[in-house]
Amino acid sequence: MENRELFNLVKTIRDVAKQDGVDKIAIDKLESNPKVENNTLKKYFSDDKQVAREIFKNEQQVFEKIFDEENFENDNAIDKLLIVSKLIAKNFSYLTPALYHHYQQKYPVIFQQYFDQRADSVFKKIKDNLVNGMQQGYYRNDLSIELVARGYISRLIDLYNPTNFPAEDFSFDAFFNQMFETFVLSIVTEKGKNYWEEKRKLN
Repeated sequence: MENRELFNLVKTIRDVAKQDGVDKIAIDKLESNPKVENNTLKKYFSDDKQVAREIFKNEQQVFEKIFDEENFENDNAIDKLLIVSKLIAKNFSYLTPALYHHYQQKYPVIFQQYFDQRADSVFKKIKDNLVNGMQQGYYRNDLSIELVARGYISRLIDLYNPTNFPAEDFSFDAFFNQMFETFVLSIVTEKGKNYWEEKRKLN
């Protein structure tokens, strides 16, 4: 069962990071922040590492919801990927790149554990999607499933790179849509391409 008190606390901390900067979510700064209920903060966190772990856990939960079975209930492999792409774009402001890189530098071990968990969950879903798409005739059957799945993950990772794609210079939605379309067109058959073109017109 979800702990709503902890969930709301983490949401507040994330809001502080987004509005005031990642340096403002150090535990000593949070203790004096009027936006944060001090007693609740002390109830769950005693140091910065605990805050980092809970934020990573929180992000992973959001990411897993994007890739859950409900979003993959449609039988069409291209539709499944399209649904997920929209959800990722919608939730990108929640999956905060600034926090991602802040903790990557500050807590590399904790970060790597989180990164590996996320990459593994995405990898499995994309592999399943590729197999289904091949069986349906939408994806080419000469694809290396593992290479294509890992390529998709690497493209997702690039979206979090502020050096290559600074948020102030790029519209995330536009960039993600371009990345997604390029990815789809690189793996589809003629049947898949025709379906994608029709789908794109509708959307």
